[in-house]
Amino acid sequence: MLIKRLLQYHFVRFCFVGGLGFLINLALLTLLYRHLHWPVFVAQLLSGEVALFSNFILHHHWTYKGHNVSKTIGRLLVEFHITSWIAIVGSAALVTAGVSLLHLHYFVALVISSIIALGWNFGWTKFVIWRHKDGTTPDSTGVQHETN
Repeated sequence: MLIKRLLQYHFVRFCFVGGLGFLINLALLTLLYRHLHWPVFVAQLLSGEVALFSNFILHHHWTYKGHNVSKTIGRLLVEFHITSWIAIVGSAALVTAGVSLLHLHYFVALVISSIIALGWNFGWTKFVIWRHKDGTTPDSTGVQHETN
């Protein structure tokens, strides 16, 4: 099955989890910004944080499940947050600029900021945070490759 084969690839899993995180972010951003009239920057920071935590749980238990890391879950969470918060703050700034300066709909601004953050987040999660303790990363066939 094509879907089963695609889900073996980390990037496809990463995008699937990210898509779910995007929907969580969008739902909360809509509630806070559109319905409760919070400032867009604050609404996006909180929405991004909730989505970020959801993404961490799914990445740890599904996307990178086969990675043999020697880090504790606490350390993984801290590393994930540090690297992802750069993207979260950047996203909040981009969404705010898109809405306030360019007069974009907040959904369009969120899509643009999410696409920009995609490469940054994938690189950090795969090659740094959930990197194997022996310095290798598995491909979809289980073959180990050096990442140094």
